[in-house]
Amino acid sequence: MNKARVVASVLYSLAQITFGLLVHPYQTMQSLVLDKVFVWMSLLPTLVLSLVTISWRWGVVPVVRLVFSCQSTHFVGCNWLNFSSNWITFFCIYWQILLLYLLFRFSRAFK
Repeated sequence: MNKARVVASVLYSLAQITFGLLVHPYQTMQSLVLDKVFVWMSLLPTLVLSLVTISWRWGVVPVVRLVFSCQSTHFVGCNWLNFSSNWITFFCIYWQILLLYLLFRFSRAFK
């Protein structure tokens, strides 16, 4: 098997697990705890939150403030910057708490 297929297969598996954790976390976490190979993916929301926060603060916010000059104009997008960043943070923290609860619950149940 060549490297391109291995990389594609790993990326597909990670994307499928990520989508499963987002759409139906109960079933996906149950299978993750049973298989024990991808249990590290229960920390995925923390990784997503850190990547989004870094790209948000160093990429999106400075560009929006520069392009729309948020100090001198009253552009609606400037007001949405704080709201959307708080919403993303809340969602990722809530998602992480749910996944850690399910991880603890299934690891105790399958002992």
